[in-house]
Amino acid sequence: MNPCGLCGGGLEPLFEKFGHRIALCRACGTASVDPLPSPEDIRKVYTLDYFKGNRSKFGYTDYAAEAGCLARGFAARIEAIRSFVPKGRILDVGCANGSFLGAFGPEWDKHGVELSRELLEDSPPPTDVKVFVGDFLAYPAGPASFDVVTLFDVLDHVRDPKAVLDKAAALLRPGGLLAVQQGDRSSLFARLLGRRWHIYIPPTHLWYFSKAGLIRLLSERGLKTEREEYEPRWATFTLCLFRLSYILPSFLVDPFYRAVKGTWLGELGVRFNLRDVVTLYAVKS
Repeated sequence: MNPCGLCGGGLEPLFEKFGHRIALCRACGTASVDPLPSPEDIRKVYTLDYFKGNRSKFGYTDYAAEAGCLARGFAARIEAIRSFVPKGRILDVGCANGSFLGAFGPEWDKHGVELSRELLEDSPPPTDVKVFVGDFLAYPAGPASFDVVTLFDVLDHVRDPKAVLDKAAALLRPGGLLAVQQGDRSSLFARLLGRRWHIYIPPTHLWYFSKAGLIRLLSERGLKTEREEYEPRWATFTLCLFRLSYILPSFLVDPFYRAVKGTWLGELGVRFNLRDVVTLYAVKS
């Protein structure tokens, strides 16, 4: 087996899921897909159908239809960011259609990076959001050029989380804020579900972090975690059922999913908090 891509430690297999082997590094406690897919195979995941209901890609039933629920979740993150940095220049990596950045006020200079050109053509970003289309590692910005960088549900999608964190840290000015949100494989819910945990969805998710492991990765880059949150999340009832099929056999979920999709019931917002997704707010020393 390959050595751990984060620390170089030895990997041991945990289980197979959806035709991919998931292995654990005992040295750093991070699990990952082994072997990792190629960059081209990863890019193929994020075509428009990822945002439009292709279940095999484990994305969204309809990303645009989640706008109301997403806005509710964004509010808590924006409040937390403003408690550290009231205004400034912000970069959201994996910004989708830029709706999170659009929720910030005019006192912010808003920039995003998004891999999926198809999504941006289907759902253009707000006019005050500048989006670079492509790989974050190719993003042309100088060091210390941002007050805030956000990585919400990004690190588990990329081949090289260390390189992404290195670049994000370099882009921050001293005293700047990095916000990272990821599934926490050390959480009680994740440990109870084991291989059925809804974050274990290769090849969409390639890495499975613990909270302690994430904090250590940030610390190694001069980023001190000042706040950690298990924030409530919002989703339409349709999306909840769509993602419940990651955990339960689809034949148990599909009749309910088909019954509510496109109805007022399916569009209802559901608030939930399984305390298995952690958000870390870290300041660059």
